[in-house]
Amino acid sequence: MNHASAFVILALLLFGPLAVATIEHNIELYCLALGVLATLLGAGFTHELILEALHEPVAISVAVIVAALLFGWLRPGLDRVFERLRHRLSRPVLTASAVFVIASISSVITAIVGALVLVEVVGLLRLAGEKRVRVTVAGCFAIGMGASLTPLGEPLSTLAARALDLEFMGLFHLLAPWVFPGVLASSIVAGLFARGDYDEAPAGAHVSQTYGAILFQAGKVFAFIAGLVMISSAYGPIANEYVSRMSNDLLFWANTVSAALDNATLVALEVHSMTLPRAREAILSLLISGGMLIPGNIPNIVSAGALRIGSATWAKVGVPMGLVMLGIYFAVIKLMG
Repeated sequence: MNHASAFVILALLLFGPLAVATIEHNIELYCLALGVLATLLGAGFTHELILEALHEPVAISVAVIVAALLFGWLRPGLDRVFERLRHRLSRPVLTASAVFVIASISSVITAIVGALVLVEVVGLLRLAGEKRVRVTVAGCFAIGMGASLTPLGEPLSTLAARALDLEFMGLFHLLAPWVFPGVLASSIVAGLFARGDYDEAPAGAHVSQTYGAILFQAGKVFAFIAGLVMISSAYGPIANEYVSRMSNDLLFWANTVSAALDNATLVALEVHSMTLPRAREAILSLLISGGMLIPGNIPNIVSAGALRIGSATWAKVGVPMGLVMLGIYFAVIKLMG
């Protein structure tokens, strides 16, 4: 693929979801279409690429289905548990604890299901107005980071593990010491945002998903990852050429663009042939930046859609929180050399 074609497709990938609401709401199919186009303009389809595009999304798509079904069956029990906990724990403590648990297991139950559980919990915590928005944003920061620890968690982790040729627990060993402090901090912030009494709002509506909706969501995830695999393959040589010229510091801050598009997209373009320390810095920047705006990560899209949170409202909380976290992580990375 020549540089002109690559630039046009990249511009469509970056700005299409921002410019057209229909694309933002169907970003998975849009990404698949651009993946096919990039492949046709590049080296074309090969047997190996087709098999890879069909194989890579399978595990996370199956995980989405299984975890969503389990959540549906276990939800009545979750409601009863929260009813008892509301009588024993203050709302800030229960909020922080719930967010931390959801985020910590999201690499197994997937970020999509983690976001659905978060929406349910926000209703059970009887949050309303600005508090509901703030807790949701902080919770999505935590889920986005926690889901990165296995290839099952989210598209970013699936593609990162593939590009870095890591085993199933490879991402955990690479990221866990850096991710868990961020998950804990985001959970504490969510608890602080939730200060108040339980009776200030009625219980929220339950998250309802039919079997068809679950299969449709899994199909969209499959299409999204398949499209990113094709984009990654088509852009690999070009990405290696340009990303290799950027210093670690420049790449860390350049990755804030992932706030405006799903962070898995940049992982698909960037981490080819990177050393693990350099890849870790890039991934951490993408994980944090992905929480700043709604299109930045799948949990944001799911939660904002379920709770009807607008882009500007999300940004008022997400951008300051993300910039503070980026600054702290950057300082720690520099201090540790």
